[in-house]
Amino acid sequence: MAKITKELLLEKAIPKHSKLGQVKKINLSNLHLKTSDLDPKLFSQLRMLEELDVSGNLLTEIPDNLGLVNLRLLNCANNDMEQITSLNQFKNLEDLICEDNLYLTICDIYKVMYLLPNLRRLNGKDITSSANHLRFVNSRRLMSLVTDLWEKKYNFQLSKPPTAAEIKAVEKVFVKTAVAEVKYGPNSLSEFTKWRVEMIATEFVASLLQHEKQVSSDLEGSENEDEDENKANHTNVLSSTRRNTLRPRSSTAASSTRNTRLHAAQDTTKSGKQVSSGRAELSQNDTEDISRKSMKTQRGKERQTAPMAKHRKEDSRVEMKRKTRTTKRNCSTTPIAVSKESIPRKKSKYKKSLVLEPLHFLQSHSRDDNPEDLSTQLWACAFEPEIKNSQIPDAGLQSSRTVATCGGDSVCIIDCETGNALHKYKSVGEEFFSLAWTTLTMIVKDQKRKLNVLAAGGQTGVVKLIHVKVNYCYGKIKAHKRSISTLCFCPKRETFLFTGSYDKTIILWDIGVPDCDYNFRVSQLLVLKVCSVPLKMSLVPTCPDQYLVAACEGGCFAWDITLTKYEGKRNIKMEFVFPIYNKKDGKSDRYIVDSLAFCNDDLVASKTSMQGSIYLWSWSQTLKTWNKHNTKVNAVILREMEWSNTDEVYIALTACPVENYLICGDEKGDIWMYELDGFNNEEITPGKASPTQILKWPAIKAQGEIIEGTLINNVTTDPEFKYLVAVTDKNIIVIWKRT
Repeated sequence: MAKITKELLLEKAIPKHSKLGQVKKINLSNLHLKTSDLDPKLFSQLRMLEELDVSGNLLTEIPDNLGLVNLRLLNCANNDMEQITSLNQFKNLEDLICEDNLYLTICDIYKVMYLLPNLRRLNGKDITSSANHLRFVNSRRLMSLVTDLWEKKYNFQLSKPPTAAEIKAVEKVFVKTAVAEVKYGPNSLSEFTKWRVEMIATEFVASLLQHEKQVSSDLEGSENEDEDENKANHTNVLSSTRRNTLRPRSSTAASSTRNTRLHAAQDTTKSGKQVSSGRAELSQNDTEDISRKSMKTQRGKERQTAPMAKHRKEDSRVEMKRKTRTTKRNCSTTPIAVSKESIPRKKSKYKKSLVLEPLHFLQSHSRDDNPEDLSTQLWACAFEPEIKNSQIPDAGLQSSRTVATCGGDSVCIIDCETGNALHKYKSVGEEFFSLAWTTLTMIVKDQKRKLNVLAAGGQTGVVKLIHVKVNYCYGKIKAHKRSISTLCFCPKRETFLFTGSYDKTIILWDIGVPDCDYNFRVSQLLVLKVCSVPLKMSLVPTCPDQYLVAACEGGCFAWDITLTKYEGKRNIKMEFVFPIYNKKDGKSDRYIVDSLAFCNDDLVASKTSMQGSIYLWSWSQTLKTWNKHNTKVNAVILREMEWSNTDEVYIALTACPVENYLICGDEKGDIWMYELDGFNNEEITPGKASPTQILKWPAIKAQGEIIEGTLINNVTTDPEFKYLVAVTDKNIIVIWKRT
């Protein structure tokens, strides 16, 4: 008779339940259980089980197919485990305790770290960064060694391209040779290395066979197309027209795209003159960082290219900052008087208007705390994410009304309700251009603690990691040799940070999780090649671990960021073509896509310089029309939204998916708001749609002068749309409150 019965499982449940399907935690420790006692048919009924303790038993392994799909924590310590690769079935496992198993080696531990993609904690220690390094960096290196072995010893023996029969003939010998000859890492991990090399070599051969099969299929398809074309010509049917639309762009066009740069206005600090032109020039020789300026009027101080930092080794990218923390008394915020009589009170001509009242006008980024500073440009703003299940009272409320802003040499954390600057971080010699939030999970005394971390970057190419609650920059990452233009965290993996730069690359970093002493480990996981400067990035909500989309100075592009692939550097996968490219002179390379945002899981909003409107297009429909043999794909435009007819660029738009709103500022200080309720993602609507409302810029007084209007560089809202925050080119932060 089996020791484990339904009654026993219900009795050991914490808390007790009447049905197995309701049990979330169960303790089966110290029952002298053997592997044969774990019945998959019985355990498969524990569909909601999240925590399982089988420590102190006589288990030699965990049986396959237990069916515990929601298992998050497994304690199998103090058993007779001989192997733990069967834990591969628990894809959602986050916490594993397997210590005090005499027969398990360090290689077994490394195997389970590789096999479990969500494993964060092993035997009481956080292993997030180490596991990611093992899965991606280590695997990429082994793949490189396996590929080199193939090229040196086998590739030259085969025909070009090799046939499937030739590849299969050497498959077994190649895999065996790879396992024997590929050496990497310490001797203590040789068993793990051989295990991975065998896996990688087998996958490599499979990819060669798949490629050969694809080539054969393409050749066969090409012959069929030629036959069809001959038939079509005989019957005067021009079927070749369709094929021409799918033809890859010429090498000349590709080269032009890669070499174009915006020729910005000259530095007025040197010449004292301001350059004005009706259209931006494109220069191959322009090697300086592109300043975010108007094409007609200069928008304040030009972004300067930071001097190139001295070369440092890969393992010294992280610099721990142990200086005195900035105190709150340095957080000066200068309120600006509002001229009430000049605030527009006209009824909106647009439907379903939101009622938003101006709450605060602040100067928080003044150089040297100078209240007369109206020239520092503010570039980015983002609300702090809400920490759920916090033990701190009103923690969610506090987070939802706290916004971070950056510009000049400082980053400010502001309470939207009171208008107070809670914290201010300054970095002398820096000019911040972008910021992004993430919520990390720390393990403190066997308890999980959530902390919000703010990443900020700019002119020096260094990412600062700031623990906002204590106003402490605990680390720096030398991410790029040139200025950072945009930052983006992965919503699915909290430690994954994408950094875009004026060096025309996007790099994926694993920033790790700091311990109690703020020690952490950072790894470079991926490099995406861009043909121009990336300005705004977004991960596709439905597949955030597969595609990254970026608005760039040379267009709008997408990359395959799947980390299961072994290529450490990736080229552009898709280039999206918009109708504006076909207007005027038809030179698409001259159009800057300066902003984009996902309004929901499928709807993308983007705008192009000098377009005078915002495109709403479908990601899924565009993906369906993509021919994988061609980089370019026509974006499926569902609707075109009316916007300011301005020559200004680098005005960012934002979306509030919860409230279904799209928002964008303009060059006059107005906020254009588009309510998307009832919008049909499947239906294409011709013509331009008007905004739901335009929030007018109220005239304000600063230093005795009325500021009639200012350029809105960026806007953001909290998830519930209680507050609307805008940052401008005149060192002014505007906060509206919904009433």
